Amino acid sequence: MKTLSNKKIRILILNYEYPPLGGGAGVVSRYHAEGLSKKGYKTTVLTAWYKGEEEIYEKDNLKIIKLKSKRKYTYKSTPDEWISWIFTAKKFLSDYLQKYKFDYCFAHFALPSGEVAKFINKKFNIPFAIISHGQDIPWFFPKQMFKYHLITYFWIKQICNRADKLILLTDAMKKNADRFMKKSKHKNIIIPNGCQIDTFASDYSKKNKKFKILFIGRLVAQKDPFTFLKAIKFAKETINDNFEVKILGAGPLLSKMKNFVLKNKLTDIIEFKGWVNKEQMLKEYQSSHIQVISSKAEAMSIAALEALSTGLFVISTPVSGNTDIIEENINGSLFNFLDAETLSEKITAFYNEKFMKNYTVPQSFLDNFRNKYNWGNIVDELSKIIP
Repeated sequence: MKTLSNKKIRILILNYEYPPLGGGAGVVSRYHAEGLSKKGYKTTVLTAWYKGEEEIYEKDNLKIIKLKSKRKYTYKSTPDEWISWIFTAKKFLSDYLQKYKFDYCFAHFALPSGEVAKFINKKFNIPFAIISHGQDIPWFFPKQMFKYHLITYFWIKQICNRADKLILLTDAMKKNADRFMKKSKHKNIIIPNGCQIDTFASDYSKKNKKFKILFIGRLVAQKDPFTFLKAIKFAKETINDNFEVKILGAGPLLSKMKNFVLKNKLTDIIEFKGWVNKEQMLKEYQSSHIQVISSKAEAMSIAALEALSTGLFVISTPVSGNTDIIEENINGSLFNFLDAETLSEKITAFYNEKFMKNYTVPQSFLDNFRNKYNWGNIVDELSKIIP
């Protein structure tokens, strides 16, 4: 790991999504930026501006520049917004890099950030790595992204071939990227997402007396919240009213979900809390007994890492990442996509076999997990790439 020389190394991070924009990928880029800056690297983030946000933020070794483009929503973006940000970023950097020199660039997503990284590599000879978050590499999410990847396949291939490294989060992502990169697959490496373990720690004394279930994420089709709601409906028939459900998140499916809850007489056990801050999130993790992830696709869920770090039991579909971090019946369990009935059975089984017997994840297992996915260790791995 580099130490004293870090202060002389300037890092540029590109991501059109950075908190409060986007989901997990934005959070990851923030932890990368903050982690690298704490290690002494002069770190600049170039991202998209959103109403109410500062255009430039600077503290110690970290500088964040937010460019105005066509971004309309915090939780989603469209290809025309990506194109707008690409042109804006290229124009900005053409001038900015005349004055400020950078030694290395990390681009989150092959598109749009990778296109900007390729541009500055050609014009200013700045080496770069692509950090993939799943959907940007063909054909990781084939059903959801088929048309997009069909159109952008050769564009993405050109960007990735020019990059020094293609960083994947999970083994499943790397296997897909190896097929995509073929002769250049030697560039592919795995550096997983991490967790802020100092914040997300276990405290079993804060567990609810009543059985509590947590659902976290953007309320969109990818997260498949209706499989979760159907499972809760089935579980209520067995557990009766001796449990409560908290749904944390927002999105276009919110009104339909509320209608489902009302129609199926679940308002007495389900509460929609919207997005909450980090402190409240920790309270929800520590006071809950299980978290359910019903997603159809993920790269590597930050919410799952945070929950598991607090000792929360996670019941999930076999999406990328969760198959790597969940040990069956120890810190979680897996169920098939769209299978509300099996999910309900697993919730009920946990209630009868674990909740009623005050089950906790073995401490040695939890300690090993927290050490492996500590953001400090993850950033150490990231810094090894920097020349």
